[in-house]
Amino acid sequence: MMGDNRIDVVVADDDPAVREALADLIDSHPDLELVGLAINHEQAVRAAVDHHPRVVIMDVHMPRGDAPSSVRAIRDQVPDARVVALSAHGERETVLNMLAVGASGYLVKGTPAEEILEAIIRAARDQFSMSAELLADCAEPLRRAERASWRFEDLVGNRLEDSFLELLGHAPCGVLIVGPRGRIEYANAHTRHMFGYSSAELRDKRLRDLVPERYRTASEQLIGRVFSSPSAMSGRRRDGTEFPAQFSGGHLQGRQPRGVVFIADLSQLRAAESRFRQLIESSPDAMLIVDTSGRIQAANNRTEALFGYDRDHLIGRAVEALLPDQPLTVSLREWDDSLEEPVGHSMELVGRRSDAKQFPADVSISPLRTEEGLLTVLTVRDITEVQRAQFVLERSLELLEGTDRDRQALLSHLVHAQEAERGRIAADIHDDTIQVITAASLRLQQLRRRLRDPDEQRVMDKLDETLKLSLSRLRQLIFDLRPSSLEHGCLAGALRGLLEQIRTETGITYRLEDRLTAHPPAETMALIYRTAQEALVNVRKHAHAKTVHVQLLGLDDGCLVRIVDDGEGYNPLEVESRPGHLGLSLIQERAQIAGGWCRIESEPGSGTTVEFWVPLGAPPGASLDPADSPEGDPQP
Repeated sequence: MMGDNRIDVVVADDDPAVREALADLIDSHPDLELVGLAINHEQAVRAAVDHHPRVVIMDVHMPRGDAPSSVRAIRDQVPDARVVALSAHGERETVLNMLAVGASGYLVKGTPAEEILEAIIRAARDQFSMSAELLADCAEPLRRAERASWRFEDLVGNRLEDSFLELLGHAPCGVLIVGPRGRIEYANAHTRHMFGYSSAELRDKRLRDLVPERYRTASEQLIGRVFSSPSAMSGRRRDGTEFPAQFSGGHLQGRQPRGVVFIADLSQLRAAESRFRQLIESSPDAMLIVDTSGRIQAANNRTEALFGYDRDHLIGRAVEALLPDQPLTVSLREWDDSLEEPVGHSMELVGRRSDAKQFPADVSISPLRTEEGLLTVLTVRDITEVQRAQFVLERSLELLEGTDRDRQALLSHLVHAQEAERGRIAADIHDDTIQVITAASLRLQQLRRRLRDPDEQRVMDKLDETLKLSLSRLRQLIFDLRPSSLEHGCLAGALRGLLEQIRTETGITYRLEDRLTAHPPAETMALIYRTAQEALVNVRKHAHAKTVHVQLLGLDDGCLVRIVDDGEGYNPLEVESRPGHLGLSLIQERAQIAGGWCRIESEPGSGTTVEFWVPLGAPPGASLDPADSPEGDPQP
């Protein structure tokens, strides 16, 4: 049916690739509407009855029925529907049977997409279409009295009837009608376009006028035969240029004998063949075309270089000569002319050169359907260097993993040694220096009680305050060396104590955000704290900030620490090399040695952002248990 001037079309083909390609082709045309798909004759009839299309384009050879019966059923049940037959084969009997039951056209697979669309549109107008290669073969009944109920004189009196002229006019190849004197009486539009002449200019010319001089004898021999086999010659255009062409001719019986000549321009075909050959020859890999019996049909120059054989020596030989004792032939024979489209795949095999040396090969196996049957394209690549590089890469990865383990072990040792040394110093301060100062403070207080002079008592009070300040600073030093929160596995608590100390000393307010759900190993926690401590020391000394925001985040199996201040900022290129800013380099080095990264962003007037990330995996042999310290766990 026709809706809003669009032509409804049903596609019936059992080959999924062809079916989908036809569906996409119809969808791409603004005047066509795809309303149904079918994969066999039974479904084709049902789809026509259900959807009432204007045109059914149908593969002739499908399961569950036969094409003539399907055409009859569609014409009987959907009288307005027109059927265009499509087939990979063009046997004369099949074509004539389809036309006899009412098909509105017959195309062979491989017909250009534009001609398929034109045939559908013509069928919707009740006009006939046929592929060029079928036209010559099916015109034979026109000349045989026993094969037809009409003669050429029924079609041709003083002129050809309009219906026959229309058929020839829309043929996708050149068609000439040659009169009894060898003069051209009719040339279709394809011929006029091909040779660059108008109808008037072609009339009364001879066929030999359309070919180079070397082909004139051959062209005359086409006229007068019943039907000649196609001949490869060259056509000559009006401007004198030549083009490759295929000529075939025949004899039409009538009151006066006339000849018909069919001309196909092979320029595009030759160009396509040339491009295909160039593609094969320019491939960096060896390429072979093999038939289903495993015999080599073609090979490119890279095959000669890879295997050491001349290609002439390879043609006709079994592919096992190049890829011996392997399941390749079995794989090739799995592909037959079944309805399912075969799918290519790759295999790793062993190739053998002409000198009997072998090499590892990656072989891509792809199907290639041709008119002669199913062939196989083999693409062969020597992967010796690839395997060697893979081996080197694997060894490099093993060494890298070993190096990473060594680096982690070194990190563990360094962190452990640093923290142990800090613990020892803290213990010494606690057990020695603080005790001595405490004792001195006690004795000083005893001495003060014995003094009666107010001036002497004031001196003693000031001395006592100095000793208390010393004790306070020593306790803070112990905290800096070994925060008690860090000892108990609380990273956020240790950072909060550090931030509180900075707030007390400088007035910088802080916000600590702890969203770290994982519990870092002791070495990693110590490294995170020391790195953050270095960044916060820079904030305290150099930033002139009012606030600082610290975040602990879990990210990619690691810990991301972000420290953002609202200070005066700086130019990293100018400042980081100055004395007093070594801490920024230490932050980056600590993060990198832990297997992480560090990013510092700042600019004058915009504050500074320090981000660093370290993985949370425990380094091998890691242990930072306080019991491991020979000095014990000092408590300030």
